[in-house]
Amino acid sequence: MSFKPVPMARMRIIAYREKAAGLLTFLHDLNSIQFEEVTDSYKEGLKSSTDIEGRGRIIELMNEVRGMENLLPHGKVSGKRRFSNSHEILTAAENIKIGDDLRAAVNSINDLKTELKSIDNRLEVIEPLQSLDVDMSCFTNSVISSYIVWGDYEGKIGENYIVSRVNGNTILSIPKSGEKEFAQSLGSQSGKAAYIMEMHGKPGEIVKELTKLKNDINDKIRELEDGIRGLSESHYSEIVSVREALEIEAKKIEAAAKMPSSQSIFVLEGWVPEPKFQKISDGVEKATDHLCMIERAQTDEIGPTLQDNPRRFRLYESFIRFYSLPQDIEIDPTIIFAIAFPIFFGIMVGDWGFGIVILLLSMWLIKRINSSGHKRPLPKKLTGFITSIFTPYQLQILAKAMLPGSVVAIIVGILFNGFFGFAILPTTIGPFHITYFNPIVYTSKILLMTGYFGVGMVSFGFILGILNDYYYNHKKMIIGKVGWLLFVWGIVIYGLSLIYKLNLDPATNPFAAADIISMIAGVAMILATEKGIGLIELPSVISHVLSYLRIMGILLASVILTKLVNTFFLSSLHNPVMIVFGVILLIIGQLFALLLAIVESGIQGVRLLYVEFFSKFYRGNGKQFTPFGTKRRYTEEINEAE
Repeated sequence: MSFKPVPMARMRIIAYREKAAGLLTFLHDLNSIQFEEVTDSYKEGLKSSTDIEGRGRIIELMNEVRGMENLLPHGKVSGKRRFSNSHEILTAAENIKIGDDLRAAVNSINDLKTELKSIDNRLEVIEPLQSLDVDMSCFTNSVISSYIVWGDYEGKIGENYIVSRVNGNTILSIPKSGEKEFAQSLGSQSGKAAYIMEMHGKPGEIVKELTKLKNDINDKIRELEDGIRGLSESHYSEIVSVREALEIEAKKIEAAAKMPSSQSIFVLEGWVPEPKFQKISDGVEKATDHLCMIERAQTDEIGPTLQDNPRRFRLYESFIRFYSLPQDIEIDPTIIFAIAFPIFFGIMVGDWGFGIVILLLSMWLIKRINSSGHKRPLPKKLTGFITSIFTPYQLQILAKAMLPGSVVAIIVGILFNGFFGFAILPTTIGPFHITYFNPIVYTSKILLMTGYFGVGMVSFGFILGILNDYYYNHKKMIIGKVGWLLFVWGIVIYGLSLIYKLNLDPATNPFAAADIISMIAGVAMILATEKGIGLIELPSVISHVLSYLRIMGILLASVILTKLVNTFFLSSLHNPVMIVFGVILLIIGQLFALLLAIVESGIQGVRLLYVEFFSKFYRGNGKQFTPFGTKRRYTEEINEAE
């Protein structure tokens, strides 16, 4: 188990230019080096960038193959394809000859759909007029224009308007000269209106002709779509594998352009994980036929961050990245967050009924997001609100993060004997009496326990800060952190002495004297290392310790709220008239209390870690390690040096 990111080393490679393509292929598939600008002293005499043969043709074919893939429906991909070299990739791309036919079919479908839309617009106007035994030319011709208004027309009607009513709709016929005035009047109407285009023939006959034409067009579209599906079945697997191979070649071209070179050699530099340095070095030598020089580049620059946490803790890395990514040599607080947050969350929820609901809700969300089958639709307002805040991935992370918290809530709820606010667990089992820790009854004791917890977390934060400063070799800051520890514990012990009414006279109580000396020494060390800023921050550290009392505050708020709701519900059972109202209040009140428990416990649990804990040791501002490479889905890894 590691509490620090993976240590990084800066690797410098100097090799013959002819080995660039093979080396880049190896490094791409290794996916373990982040390229950086080459040190200036190594650029001297290297005036050009490394070039890879066929650069322009690769980019051109990549865009063409991408276009074909976008036009094809997704098809079945049978296995992964292996390409031995870039020439083989180019040949495979050039042999895909379906581009023109595919584009022609898609363009024809688009044209036919445009024609369908025009037919639908005409049918929309004519279908309400089918009962009329007149020629459509009487509505719109060289003299007049007509509009159909669905519903009543409430606008201004001119003297020259002809108004007709057909099947509950209004038809307005106006002289050509009055169209502009009518259009302005029509714009103020809330109803729907449409222009009756100039047509010849009776409405019923025209509807039949347009319907037949529509069916013919749909048949043509289906025929073309069947053809496209046939192309997909024959070529989709080949296209996606070639597209992926070309994209990898394009990445190699982009990387090569940043590598300074001469006519015979090139240089590249990048960050690699320290544990993989030797393995990467051996692979580079093999990929270049040992015609290279590899060295560790000396630099004061802080490397990128590659987090290294056990698999079960990795989902909490999202919370750390949201705050700030750790630098490569400082402590990564992911594991601490993964342990502390569920405890905070579970204690603040403090009800095993709520814990079970949160557990089931989290499991349902995870299953629903991962499911690819049919999903029962949720209310649009609810899903719209949620998706406006979280992406499916973020929602899944939150659900997984709440799983251990809900288990803690169930355990704590059993200790408190709280099931949606009701005390339903037995108080005796045979001769044994069971004592539950009712938060209302034991408020002072639980409050004191959360205070101890706050002292422990703040102290632990300063200890981690001392370790971080040791890694950074900041001796002066280590002294300051020790001063903060002495001051915090001095204040805490003095406060506890006041609570328990102990002897505070340093002349007669050596422990009181040690307490005062601890506070004075702590302030002196803080002033010596942090000057006036440290003095200003003295009250804040006390507030940080006391801030952990909010755990008890949120727990009590939830307990009292559910108790009030339950009390009213139980009292309503004695009055038949009030039973329905009592049940409604019980449901709404419990849902509100559950929402409050989830939201407040989640927000405050994260806040206690971000503000009161991280501020004692965490620097952050790290840069994510982004290695050169992509995950191959349709092609196999290759090594051109083999």
